[in-house]
Amino acid sequence: MLKGAVAARYAQALFDLARDNNKIAETENELRGFVQAVDESRELQQVLYNPQVPVDLKKTIVKELFADQMSGNTLNFICLILDRRREVYLKGIVEVYIALANETRNIVQAEVTSAVELPLVHKVNLMQVLSRMTGKEIRVAYQVDPDIIGGLKVRLGDRIIDGSIKRQLERLKDSIRETKVG
Repeated sequence: MLKGAVAARYAQALFDLARDNNKIAETENELRGFVQAVDESRELQQVLYNPQVPVDLKKTIVKELFADQMSGNTLNFICLILDRRREVYLKGIVEVYIALANETRNIVQAEVTSAVELPLVHKVNLMQVLSRMTGKEIRVAYQVDPDIIGGLKVRLGDRIIDGSIKRQLERLKDSIRETKVG
């Protein structure tokens, strides 16, 4: 089964449970906290992602470390992930869960790449344009990549709007190659 399909199935199940209990935001915060803790602890990563470590030991460690920081549903969900040996999909599951939560809040995550740091006024204008375009609230993560030469590259979910100079030059090059002279 594809990694994205596994993540989507588990995230949807947890999201449905959280929605039914009116705890979407709480569950999201607990998942973010768990993933952040795992990312920051090399020892925890070595235990959770090692197939040699027994599942019962993994669950015991997770319960001891996170029982006071998570609701029963979230803790049980993480234990289920461990039982099913799906811990390698955990980050993907959390990403899909956050996307589902944002969708219910009418929020879209956008990634904007520019050749240079954009001035604040341009960032505000871009957010307004993207918001009008999608009809949703936009949360933007900005990146600088000098390789795009100029212009912008915007990713909205699975949609990419590439207005970079680099892409325009690639299209021009392709056009020139296809042109027959004579």
